[in-house]
Parts: sequence; C-alpha cells; structure tokens
Amino acid sequence: MRRIFTLFIIAISLGLFVYIYEIEGDKKREEKKNFNESLFKIKNDDIKSVTLKNHSQIIKYIKDDNLWKITKPFNLSVDKNNIDLQINTFVNSKIKRKIGLADELNLINYGLGLSNIELLIETFEGHKINFEIGNESASKGDLFVFNKDSNSVILSSNELKNQVLKTLFELRDKKIIHFDKSNVNQISIITENDSVVIENQDKINQLWRITSHNLFADNSQIDNYLNSLNRYNAIDFIDNPSKNEKSYFKNSSVSIILYLGTDLTKKTLTIGKNKIIDSDTNHYGFESGKSNIFLISDENKKSLMKDHFYFQDKKLINYNENDIKEINILGAHKLSVINEDSLGWYISLDSTIKLEKSDMNRLFSAINGIQAVEFLQYEDQESFGFNEPFIEVLINNSQQNEMGLRIGNSDNSLNRYVKSINSERIYKATNNSIERLTNLINELKGVENTEEL
Repeated sequence: MRRIFTLFIIAISLGLFVYIYEIEGDKKREEKKNFNESLFKIKNDDIKSVTLKNHSQIIKYIKDDNLWKITKPFNLSVDKNNIDLQINTFVNSKIKRKIGLADELNLINYGLGLSNIELLIETFEGHKINFEIGNESASKGDLFVFNKDSNSVILSSNELKNQVLKTLFELRDKKIIHFDKSNVNQISIITENDSVVIENQDKINQLWRITSHNLFADNSQIDNYLNSLNRYNAIDFIDNPSKNEKSYFKNSSVSIILYLGTDLTKKTLTIGKNKIIDSDTNHYGFESGKSNIFLISDENKKSLMKDHFYFQDKKLINYNENDIKEINILGAHKLSVINEDSLGWYISLDSTIKLEKSDMNRLFSAINGIQAVEFLQYEDQESFGFNEPFIEVLINNSQQNEMGLRIGNSDNSLNRYVKSINSERIYKATNNSIERLTNLINELKGVENTEEL
C-alpha cells in the first residue's frame, strides 16, 4: 500500500514538473521572445502620451482619465478608431533585424539623421521612447528606424511610418454634431422653405409625432435620420476662423436643433453659405458649444434637410384590426364585409360566404399596403377625381367611428391620387398597391381579374 502511495506521489510530481516546465514554461518563453522582438517593449496601457513630428507638423495626444485627447497643435477630441489603430501598431511593431550602431553607419544612407519624422512615446512611469523614422528598405514592406536612446539603426515594418505620417485631420474627431441618440426627445429642422418639428410624445413606447404638421411619424425614418446625423463627418476644418469666415453664418436659414434629455438641452447644427473647392460645392457648418468651423459636402447637407413627408407615417389609415366591425369598398370595385363577432367575417348581403381569417389578413394587408409615395402641395381637389373616386374604402370600428381613404384619378404614370377621408392632404400611391387590392376583391367575390388600372 505504501509503495502504491509513493508511486502516486511520484506521478503527481512528474505531472506538475511537465506542466510547469513545458506548458507554463512555453508561455513564459513565448512572452520573453515577443518582448525581445518588440520594437518599443511597451503595452497599450503603459502609454501616457504620443508625439508625432513629421516635417512641419507636430501632433501630441495624451491619455486623461482613460480617454485620449489631442493637446497639440490644438485641444481636440480624437477619432478613437484611428488612435486605437495607431497605438496597436506601435505596441505590435517588431524588430526584424538590427543593422548596427549609428556611430558605425552613415545615417543618411538610411534616410535618417535629417528625416524630420520622429515618434516620441512617454509612459506613465516616465519612460521616454524616441525614434526617428527613415527610408523604406529594398525588401518590400520594411523600414529603417533609429532608436535615439540606444543609438542603433533597426529594420522594422513600413506600417510604422504610415502611422507616424497620419495628419491632424485623420486623427481628430470629425463628427459634425455630438449627441446620444437615446437622449433625443425633439428634433427641429429649419430650412428656407419649411420648419419641421418632431416630438417624442411617449418615451417608453417611442411615439413620435410631427407636431408642426399634426402627423404621425415613422419611427424607422426618425432612427435613420439620427443615425445619419451621427455618422456624417466634416471634410475639412477651420480651427481659427477669421471674422470674415464667421460672417458665413449671419442670417443662416438652415439649422438642425436637437433637444436632449428631460431638461431639453439644445444642441444646434448650423449650415451656412457654400464654398467651392475644386469645382465641388461644400458648406460651412458650426456645432453649438464648439469653437471651430467645418466644411460638409453638398450631398450630406441635402441629405440632412428633410421635409415633413420624409418623416411621416406613410399609411393613409391607422386602425386596430381587432376593433373593426365593417369594411365597405365602393366605386369601380365593390366589396362589403361585416364582422359577426363570434361567427367571424362574412361578405355582407350574402351570409353564405364566410371569409377565413387568412382572407381577412390579406384584405387588411392590401388596404394597409396603399401608402403615400409622394406628397402634393395643391389645394384644388376637383381635378384629382375625389368627388367620384375610382375606389373608396370606408372602415367602421366598434365605436362607430368611420375612417377610410379615397382613390382618385390616375396621374398618367404609375400612380393614382389618394387621400384619407379625414384629411385634405393629397398624395400619390402606386398602381401596383391599388391593383393588389382590386385583384383580391375580385378573388374574394369569385370574379376573374380582367381590368387593368
């Protein structure tokens, strides 16, 4: 028994030895190998500041409260993605080959000594790393660098030079307006021709309403617009604007105002006059609370200047299907259906034709599918065919409230004029969506579809 126990202890000891030497040892040997091959021998969290000197430009950014910010040549926010990429490049840069000491070499042959491209990294422990960046080597993708601390020339990756040559524009934050989308409770878009005000009247259920035009809003369009606003970048900056450039915002008639949080804090984006650069039209822009002026493309400006129709719910009727008691469709294609409560839906005046739930789902879907695709500014409605509509859909609910839509004349294209019976606004809807309804009416009545819209 004692012999077995002794053998067991030996086996465990051998296992621990193999684990410590082979497995843990391999990890430590790999770490040591990586450290020896590392150009800067630092970790991401070690870096306190980075200074880039390339030709006439000096850029410095520091880590403050775990956030990077540019301090030279101006105090600026950073483009986090570009900064992270740059830091990762520095941390992962490798020594491919040690060329030799500077005293024994002619630095000019390597593009060093007078290259005017330098990288200075300072750690939180006060250690300073100072490198000069030289020429690319004959071998593709390699680069000569000069470690000023060790007075040695080293062969490393060319990606290091690509990062050190990054411009201020590439490293800075380029967003044209800064906000948290979840905090937006009201949007105002003020243009030369219109003012659109959209309010979130129920934060929990996200009920947006276009209060300036008394219309329901489409939540997906609100979301798309705020995503675009958050995504668009400046194409250039004016960091020390002159009085003359500030004049480009006098009497500006294009503004986007966001009201944030419960206290409705204002954040304003102002778009000013245009500026032609290489035959491209751009526009001056300014964000409230910021000191610099930027330029945005004409394409982005036009994309942000949306009218009320862009945001509105394009459905012409809003109703609860479970509360509907009767649907009457009049005009060129007629159909009346009635909800007999527990008995289900029947075609009116013919109690023998019972409609399946799937049929009613298709009918509701076809009615909902007739949506506005274009808003018309006209006031005179006589020429649109609404006095004697092509089709009129009337819907009654359990409270005897009537709602519906009228489909008028064709526009001689691929659309017909449409309107809600409870509104004077005129829109266009596609013939395809209307034909879907007429085909279903004929199917439910057992009539062959022969007529074209």
